[in-house]
Amino acid sequence: MNPLISIVRDAVSNQQPIDLHLHTRSSIDVTDGNSFEEFMIAGERIGIVPGFLDHFQSEYLDNPKYPFHDDNIGAYVDEFRQAGESGYKAFLGLEVDYYSNDVHPDRNARTAEWLDCHKDDFDYFVGTIHDVFDTKITIMPDLKRLLKRHSFQEIQDHYYQTLDDGIISGLFNGFAHPDVVYRFCGNGGVLPLEEEYSTDFRTLAALESCVSRDIVIELNLRGFDHPWHDTYPAEALFRKIKNDSPGAMFFTGSDSHDVTTFDRSAPITKKYFQVLNG
Repeated sequence: MNPLISIVRDAVSNQQPIDLHLHTRSSIDVTDGNSFEEFMIAGERIGIVPGFLDHFQSEYLDNPKYPFHDDNIGAYVDEFRQAGESGYKAFLGLEVDYYSNDVHPDRNARTAEWLDCHKDDFDYFVGTIHDVFDTKITIMPDLKRLLKRHSFQEIQDHYYQTLDDGIISGLFNGFAHPDVVYRFCGNGGVLPLEEEYSTDFRTLAALESCVSRDIVIELNLRGFDHPWHDTYPAEALFRKIKNDSPGAMFFTGSDSHDVTTFDRSAPITKKYFQVLNG
């Protein structure tokens, strides 16, 4: 069985809120973050079991300073285990980038090999799409540059093709923020927020594909801090899947990159944990 399903079922059975999308200082986009233990202490205080999803991007595996380089992965896993020896409950996963098979099939092949070698070190692997046409769409200046070379329609099409390929790859126990392509659509963003984005049939098809493969869908709460100002997937879509597909499994993720955000997100994390499992 998918181990992430067991984690979610246990949390629901015990009515124990979980936040399985937390980034420590080991994530490449964190400059002044927190340790496993600091998150665990905070989780104990606010009543949420933490789960970690530091960024894994195979393009950096040859960098000797990368936490998941062969020389460093042992120390990374040991730090998590040592933090847990204090009795705190927590889970260790990775947010794993999946790339376009047209652009970087080599990266996906290397990812698959690495995940297979290290599957016993982690509780779950969660797939994600950050790159479209070799450019990060989750960084506003990068998206602006990409829009000078491609229409947003082309970006959407490429994003959803890569998302579909990642879901069917068989590499992942869960999938994160499936409509993050719309992150910068809305007030303060790069593009206007069109009504149809929150009910995009391609997002719905991706969610249905996850359900059919027993892949757990993240309900990512970070979108409320973005111009999108909604959950990922959009609330209208996760409610539809929840109602139409009784077997659909979700986990809550605040996508916090520090303890302060984890703390601040606690009320909404608990709220949506109950919405998903009530």
